[in-house]
Amino acid sequence: MKIDVKNIDVEQTQQHGLPPEVFKATEIFDKECDAVFRQGWVSLASAQQLPEVGDMLPVKIGNASLLIMRGADDTIGVFHNICRHKAAPLVDSACRKRVLVCPYHRWAYNLDGSLRAAPKYYGDSEQPMSAQDKADKGLLPVRSAVWWDTIFVNLSGDAEPFEEFIRPLDQLLEGYDSDGLRMISTTEYQSSANWKLAVDNFLDGYHVPFVHSQAVTLDSVMNQEDLFLSDNIAGLRLPTGASDKPAKTDKPLPHFRHLTEENVGTQQWFGIFPNTLLFVDPVWVQLIIVRPEAPTAASETLTIYAANPESMADEFAPQREALSAALNEVNQQDIELLDKLQFTRTAPEASQGHLVQAWDQVNVRFHQMWLQKMQAAEG
Repeated sequence: MKIDVKNIDVEQTQQHGLPPEVFKATEIFDKECDAVFRQGWVSLASAQQLPEVGDMLPVKIGNASLLIMRGADDTIGVFHNICRHKAAPLVDSACRKRVLVCPYHRWAYNLDGSLRAAPKYYGDSEQPMSAQDKADKGLLPVRSAVWWDTIFVNLSGDAEPFEEFIRPLDQLLEGYDSDGLRMISTTEYQSSANWKLAVDNFLDGYHVPFVHSQAVTLDSVMNQEDLFLSDNIAGLRLPTGASDKPAKTDKPLPHFRHLTEENVGTQQWFGIFPNTLLFVDPVWVQLIIVRPEAPTAASETLTIYAANPESMADEFAPQREALSAALNEVNQQDIELLDKLQFTRTAPEASQGHLVQAWDQVNVRFHQMWLQKMQAAEG
């Protein structure tokens, strides 16, 4: 069944969620790639995945192929992962290089994206390529920003300044010292579910004590608070989410530096539309970046951080390993659930579901964010 997003009724989505077709239709996915993933600020990776000068990481998101590089000045740059000659892909996997050479015709690029050389550019002449001819043939740059170690890009180049986009969340988290984040692990996941189901599930606190009963009890989520920060950011807070859980070790990881007493026991998690999922605990942070690949395929990068640099000491190695194992277990449970949900959520009968006022309002907000972007693109 073909669906026109202009005809999706907002009130119906508040009661029943988005129509089943939007989780499987190819035409919807194609529109999303442009209306959602090219227009706003989307996340690609963690900056700590590229620790050294010359580190390169190719990332595909929607219909864009991108390349992240740490430049000679130690800053992160993002470019389209295509050679300026005949658009050949430049990098297939993570690597470290001082000069980037296209495998097709050996055009070479510097770490700032500028063209370094093109062999035999003038044919038989031994004359080196002139600076003038090189000037307009560098890699195509992508507008980017790094916040909380997360690399964001705006492919269209005309979204609001990133500082304005992220300000509501940045202000909410101003008591957390994100400069102290240290990566513990990063894990790649593959899902056969639509990307929106992954985001929707992350913003669903209702399922947590049932699907992840090894980690959370029902009582611990009963004081859940909804957080609506902007047209692009929503989340949830458990004021005692960390403090009401029994300690699993007599030497827990240290919490964020300079953390206020108010936040020592608080857990908060956020969806930054469209694909950035951030969980903030007093002693650890979890970042999930969801990348759509097809209507029924998405990849996820799960990165786990210690909130305090002191947590990286050898004495805390067992605690770090246990934390990583526990959070990856939770995500694997979600992946298995999503792969099954993809089939039932796209059945016609799924349109008769009923969202719950007490638990599903953040999900409703996510649906509205998606619908607003898609309908705006239709004009």
